[in-house]
Amino acid sequence: MDQEALATALGVARSAELLSNWRPRDWPALAVELLLAGIDDLEVAELAGLSASVTGWETDPLAASLYARLLATDLRLRPATVTAPMIRMVAGLAVAAPESGLATQCSYSEEYLDCDCVPKTVPEAELEAELENLTPLTLPDGLVQVLARPLRSTLPRSQPPHGH
Repeated sequence: MDQEALATALGVARSAELLSNWRPRDWPALAVELLLAGIDDLEVAELAGLSASVTGWETDPLAASLYARLLATDLRLRPATVTAPMIRMVAGLAVAAPESGLATQCSYSEEYLDCDCVPKTVPEAELEAELENLTPLTLPDGLVQVLARPLRSTLPRSQPPHGH
């Protein structure tokens, strides 16, 4: 692994490690470090430009977008065994980032994924396709898998039965 890849891996691993007590004002400093480590990314650049007095209202949607892209990258590497895996995983981000329209939309859709009480509609398929086609993060495959593992663990191990 070259120095740039190592710096990227350490920067992203640090962010994942610290999320348990991460404050919104910590995101800009981390984003600057990620940019310096070679992560050339729109959300990272936007986070880096925020002030130290930033609130979660500003950082949470950007972080949710980064996580969604991480999940999409991981699913391209390792397909899931259940339908709509991206909707299922991004829906979990809605609690942490209620300002994220994408996470909220997934949360509403997830409720009916395994239910026969409402007819399946095309918008869920379109939403899943949109999520799966998110721009991948430029990280080594092994790092993507490690970072996505906790989020992937929220998926059912097999296709849930339809119904309540």
